[in-house]
Amino acid sequence: MQTSIFMSGATMAALLVACSATAEVPPGMAKATFVVHCYDVGVSALHGKPGVISVQSGWSGGREVDRVVYDPQVVSLTALEDWLKEADTYISTMDHSMSNMPAKEKTP
Repeated sequence: MQTSIFMSGATMAALLVACSATAEVPPGMAKATFVVHCYDVGVSALHGKPGVISVQSGWSGGREVDRVVYDPQVVSLTALEDWLKEADTYISTMDHSMSNMPAKEKTP
């Protein structure tokens, strides 16, 4: 008997987002997640910019997001936001200030 597994695009995207959200950031680098109107536009706006190490598009809570690993010694979070605003795709920046804390410490 052959067993097949079917995953919807949304399920696959959720798994990719969950996996990438827990990925390690190289020492000295920072990460940011931006909610955008179109993640492809966001990737294009940030690709090749000074200090941008990688840009990964995905979904979070039904919203399109771009996850960026960047060198904070070269580029600021504000500059990243400005580049996305210039491309007319920026909505907001998601908070990562508690992302490395154990779950029990994240809640008050």
